[in-house]
Amino acid sequence: MTDARADAPRRPFGNMRFRVEIDGIAGSGAIAVTLPEARIVTTPRKTPTVAYGALIVKRGLTVSRDWYAWWDSARRAERPPRKSVRIVLLDDTGVEAGGWLFEDAAPVAYHISPLDALGNAPVIETLELAVGHFEAAGGPSNRRSARPRRQGA
Repeated sequence: MTDARADAPRRPFGNMRFRVEIDGIAGSGAIAVTLPEARIVTTPRKTPTVAYGALIVKRGLTVSRDWYAWWDSARRAERPPRKSVRIVLLDDTGVEAGGWLFEDAAPVAYHISPLDALGNAPVIETLELAVGHFEAAGGPSNRRSARPRRQGA
């Protein structure tokens, strides 16, 4: 019989244990995250840049209006308010195993799931964020590492 701890470095993480931390917003309650694609864009005679897709976070709608307030302030402002967003991946025991830090995140879309009088599903609030860049973050000892130089948009 093998020791389960010995197999841990090779065992992939499950996608259901995570936490979303948004600067200035207490407890996100996120139930789903779609991480953005990061694509290297090359142009002749220019330094390659990185183009980022959208970071999409979802949660069950509650009385909290903090996500809506952030989106609302972004749609009304000339320069949308930006925040840092940290997605924390947890291992099987609930310990931080790594994650991603997104800087310069700003809302670009807000969506509420359909209402259905015949259904019984929760109402889902979705916030789509443009990100300036992101970096992979290690476990608990690498909470916030040095910010890399921003490339692309």
